[in-house]
Amino acid sequence: MNWLQNILVGLLFFGALFLVGYFTIVSESGPFARPGKRMVFYFDNADGIKEGSKVTVLGVPSGSVTGVDLVTVDQRGDVVEPDAPDRIRQIVAVTIELKKSVVFYENYRIAIKNESLLSGKVVSVDPGSANTADGNIPAQIPVFSVDSAVLSSTGQSALEYRMASSSEKFVDLKGESSGDPIAGFSELIAENREDVRRTIKNVAEITDKINSGDGTIGKLINDNELHRNANTLVTDAQIVVREVRESLEDTREQAPVTSFVRAALTAF
Repeated sequence: MNWLQNILVGLLFFGALFLVGYFTIVSESGPFARPGKRMVFYFDNADGIKEGSKVTVLGVPSGSVTGVDLVTVDQRGDVVEPDAPDRIRQIVAVTIELKKSVVFYENYRIAIKNESLLSGKVVSVDPGSANTADGNIPAQIPVFSVDSAVLSSTGQSALEYRMASSSEKFVDLKGESSGDPIAGFSELIAENREDVRRTIKNVAEITDKINSGDGTIGKLINDNELHRNANTLVTDAQIVVREVRESLEDTREQAPVTSFVRAALTAF
C-alpha cells in the first residue's frame, strides 16, 4: 500500500511542477515569454497608470505597461529635450509592450479606463477601422514600434529609441483619460452642492410632515382609524370566504341526492 501512495505523491508532484513550468516558461505571462513590440502612447495625465498595468486591444488582453515617464513637448506637441528653448509643457509618455500585431488607422482611440469600479486602470486601445458609417475611408497610419530584443541589444528604452529616430515620420499615438468615476462623482456633488443641500432639506421636510400626520401619506401611516378599517375589511372578507366554502360543500353533498331524483323522474 505504501508504494501506491508514493506513486500518487510523485504524480501529483510532477504534475504541479509541469503546471508551474508551463505558466512561467511557456505561457506569454512568464519571464521567458516571447518578446513583443514596444510602443509609446502620450497622455496629458497618467491617471493611475503604472508599470505592470494591463493593455487591452478591443477588449482583448494584449500586453502590459513597461514604463511611465514625463516628457517635454513644444507648441506642436512634438517631444523635445527638457532644456529646449521652444518647450511649453510636460506630458506623460506610457511605454507598452504588445504581444499581438496591431494595425492603426486615423480613427484610432486610446484611453485610460477603469477595468471595474474598484480595480486598477487599464490602457484600452481601439486601433480604428477602414470601414466607417459616414462613408469616409480612414487611412492606415505609420506608428512607432520596436522589438524588445532590439532594445535589449542597444540598452535603450523605447522612449529613448523613439526620440533618437525622430527624423523618421511616425504618427505619435495620443490617448485620453476617462477619469476616476469616484472622483468624478465627488466633483459632481461639489459642483451642485447647493442643489444637493436643497434636495436633502426637502426630503427632511417631507419626512417630518409624514411623521406628524400631515397630508394623505401621513394620515395613511399615522391614522389608527385606517388600521381598524383595514382589520374590519380583512375580517369581513374572511367571513365571506368561509360562507362561500360552506355553500360549496353543501352543494357537493346534495349532488348525489339531486342526481338520484333526476334519474327517478326520467324513468317515469
